[in-house]
Amino acid sequence: MEPGEVRIVDTRDEPLEGAMMVVGFPTHGLVGSVAASYLVHSLDMSQIAYMISEEFPPTVIMEEGVVSAPVRFYASKLVCGVDRSCDQLLVVMADIQPPVHLLNSIGRALLDWAQAKGVQLVVAVEGQPIESETRGDARVVAMANRAAASLLEKYRFDAANGVVTGLAGGLLLGAIGRSLPVLCLVAQAHKDYPDARAAAKVIETINPLVPLLVLDTKPLRDKAREIEFEVRRTLQQTRESMSNMRASEPEGPGEMYR
Repeated sequence: MEPGEVRIVDTRDEPLEGAMMVVGFPTHGLVGSVAASYLVHSLDMSQIAYMISEEFPPTVIMEEGVVSAPVRFYASKLVCGVDRSCDQLLVVMADIQPPVHLLNSIGRALLDWAQAKGVQLVVAVEGQPIESETRGDARVVAMANRAAASLLEKYRFDAANGVVTGLAGGLLLGAIGRSLPVLCLVAQAHKDYPDARAAAKVIETINPLVPLLVLDTKPLRDKAREIEFEVRRTLQQTRESMSNMRASEPEGPGEMYR
């Protein structure tokens, strides 16, 4: 592979026409990571692809002794209603923070792959840091490329103004001028620890987009502390293993909206 090249490797040939793809990378509050992990496990998804790059940190994920790539693609089963409408969810889940200079390339690679597969909507999940816990649910705001702009009003999303950076910024930048709708949902999340409650709110915001799939967040809310601990431990182990290889860790996106 060439320096800076990002490649997606398919492991299963799944029909994905018309599916919705959710992208969750570790950023503030690990909202994307927690939401992606919960969706994969609660919907019993199957891995269908993974992403590689020579510039990714040398990290693999182990599950019951079997290693997997740190950026993985999962697909749910296709669920169809009586009116012959069908819903299917794809989830891109990452257990690493890629180098900042790769984020635009990763965004383009994700969008190219999604378009080639016939995906109908891409939704990126991000966290917006806040200093302390808030009472009640986190605020979730949305931003979109022109192809997805109609969704903001249709689903009554709270539209954002300002700047978005990080992977979501790379996705939205790569989506300018594309016919593929791309939406970014940003949830307020605590800046110092994984925020499972914010992730639950994002999943509930996503639910109307795939009404035939049951996205029940009650277990996520009930086990928020346990999930937050597990995600924090996984990320900490990754950081510790890389501490002697890199001078510093990327801190994720900066201010995203106002």
